[in-house]
Amino acid sequence: MSEAEVLRVLQLVTIAADPEHQLAELGRYDEQDQQLVDRVVRQFLTELMRKTWERGWAPADVVQNARRQLEPGAEPLLLAVIAAEHRAYKPKTLDARWSDQLAELGLEPPFADLDLTAFSAERRLGRYLALHQVASLAWFLFHLPALARLFPLPGTARPTPTSAPQRADQATDRKMLARVRALLAKAEATDFPDEAEALSGKAQELMAKFSLDHALLDAGPELDLPDDSGARRIWVETPYVTAKAQLVGVVAHANGCRTVTMDELAVVTIVGSELDLQLTELLATSLLVQANRAMLAAGKHFGRRGESRTRSFRQSFLMAYAQRIGERLQATADAARSAVPEADQDRLLPVLSRREQQVDALFTKLFPETVTRRTRITNGAGWHAGLTAADLAQLDTHRPVTR
Repeated sequence: MSEAEVLRVLQLVTIAADPEHQLAELGRYDEQDQQLVDRVVRQFLTELMRKTWERGWAPADVVQNARRQLEPGAEPLLLAVIAAEHRAYKPKTLDARWSDQLAELGLEPPFADLDLTAFSAERRLGRYLALHQVASLAWFLFHLPALARLFPLPGTARPTPTSAPQRADQATDRKMLARVRALLAKAEATDFPDEAEALSGKAQELMAKFSLDHALLDAGPELDLPDDSGARRIWVETPYVTAKAQLVGVVAHANGCRTVTMDELAVVTIVGSELDLQLTELLATSLLVQANRAMLAAGKHFGRRGESRTRSFRQSFLMAYAQRIGERLQATADAARSAVPEADQDRLLPVLSRREQQVDALFTKLFPETVTRRTRITNGAGWHAGLTAADLAQLDTHRPVTR
């Protein structure tokens, strides 16, 4: 038995519709030399992971998709492979946003290597089950489609020079974002509608003012704005992906961002300036929670003959919800802009225009070919219920907190 023979079996696993034969053969090799199998498995999976990064995936994307595609309990092995693959890179060659994703997954340097025998013992997995997870993970990684690359590949990022200009108010920015997150989290958790409305409304008020304040700080006679446009992905829950993606889209539009949806993966990519991306993600995630709660509260629906109309009702509900939310957010954004003192208007508009140009340029680079699609409404009751629920969504800034 050689490494080449074990590698051949693992390669067959990635293309086999039914890998049981390959698993049986891998098991026979494993009985002869576990250390050799461990070594080849580590090399094979980390190479597959590197190719996954090269196809545009980032750590959070892989984990989010794996949670939908792989069996429960497969995530620890995936995280172990991600960690092992990152042993090849110096931390300073990882993009800061990439490192943030790793940290959110509980992975920080020094990264542990992958030892399948030790991993199995720690997780109390039988050897066959461990090999089965290896096969499933290999098949999953091999078949991931290509995505637009949002970050530099690990190992290629360049550290920011210490002389690069930085905002003096970065600590204030972090505090403000933390405050917005806390307000939205409380709005989603409370059982008191008035309290949720006041909390979410305050968050929306802070977000609109926060973004405009930053634009005014960037305003200057030369209008030499640094291009901080970027992109991030929101993985929405199935079903009703199209409707939920539309909700993310209207939030993005109100905040100066653009979106692209891949229905087959249930993922929305948002393109915008870094601050607007953060604000869009915070508000869109909160509104998705609110929309889902309102949709479920509306209950199940049936036609005149007793046939289920729940699916069409909920799809129409969410589409209407998204449209009305978009109208309300745009009105809020317009009001915030109108409230800017007249003396600052001439400074503000060129900055907003320049940012829009930067976002459009990155969007075209990432997605040179996009298709605009229309969605048909098939349930009038769901549409009207969605409009009503959107009118009740937590955006109002004028009502007091009550208990």
